[in-house]
Amino acid sequence: MSDNLKIEYARAALMVNTSHVAGNIQAVRKLVNSHTMIMAVVKANGYGHGALDISKAALCAGADWLGVATVQEGLALRTAGISSPILVLSPVFTEEFDDLLQGGLTSTFFALEACKKLSEAATRLGKTAAIHIKIDTGMNRVGYNSLNTETIVSEVLAIRALPNIEINGMYSHFAASDSNAAFTTEQFSRFMNVLKKLEQAGVHIPIKHISNSGGIINHPECNLDMVRCGVLVYGLAPCSTPEGAAQLANIGILPVLTLKSRVAHVKTVKNGESVGYSRNYNAKDDITVATIPIGYADGISRQLSNKGKVIINGKVCNIIGNICMDQLMVDVTGADAKLRDEVTFIGQDGSYSISTEDIATMQGSINYEVATSMSLRIPTYYK
Repeated sequence: MSDNLKIEYARAALMVNTSHVAGNIQAVRKLVNSHTMIMAVVKANGYGHGALDISKAALCAGADWLGVATVQEGLALRTAGISSPILVLSPVFTEEFDDLLQGGLTSTFFALEACKKLSEAATRLGKTAAIHIKIDTGMNRVGYNSLNTETIVSEVLAIRALPNIEINGMYSHFAASDSNAAFTTEQFSRFMNVLKKLEQAGVHIPIKHISNSGGIINHPECNLDMVRCGVLVYGLAPCSTPEGAAQLANIGILPVLTLKSRVAHVKTVKNGESVGYSRNYNAKDDITVATIPIGYADGISRQLSNKGKVIINGKVCNIIGNICMDQLMVDVTGADAKLRDEVTFIGQDGSYSISTEDIATMQGSINYEVATSMSLRIPTYYK
């Protein structure tokens, strides 16, 4: 088993190497200025790797902030004893304000009216609400439109005057920092222009951030006071290509996730016989087929039917037929597969490896989706 993750498991297991998480944070630290803080983004259950264990490893390695998508994600970390600054990156609804404030979470806002309601809740609870203002510089998702600088200045001044509200950050988000340098530069210019207008109006923003993982690697001039390190924490390539994954090792970024299963059954399928639902695979020769007890309910996309690959006994084997909810079939002819032999979906076996980027390419997706699709019914083990 790769990375010396020697464990006993039954049908399947996710294995997370937290020493690689720590090494990835330290590698990012070498890429940014000493005064630039690092936010480890642990939303979506730590991109499918386990938010709590990833958070602990990242913080111990020098991360300064954590980023989550929802109030509930932040509260789960607080309940587990995480006391570091946590930014909720997605919009927060009025009904969540009390939980947000009681949890001491920093939140994202981009509307005066919403901030007024937050101010009322904070005053009622005797709390100070720390917020980061979101600026939309071209992603066209959420945030103040960066081209409307007069509106931004007017509203930020009004927000700053609200009781029990503290603006301690402002940020934007790159849309294509891994693939479009010109547009990334344009987004950065728009963001810096907003900050300039605010400074001219007497508003100083303590923490300014725009760089995501692609920005950290490709646009170091954009790092500012903090960078948001998402997929790099997990050793995933921002560009989501196998070539990008290979390049990460050159800067000390290593993959964190391994996914294994076991052979549950081995049989011979005769020439002309079909395999699986809908009979969309027919053997052209007598072949040996192994059934693996893992399927789309575990996060193995049906898009990998008849195109995905696994590694068994150091041999790359093809997934054949439609992937089932709980099982799939593999052509193991020549692999000498036996009951309980280990099957590698993500990771290395012998001289071969399969990355999340490889899988994303095969299923027409991105590595982010591959990692976050892993089912909670697969037990996760940490090293």
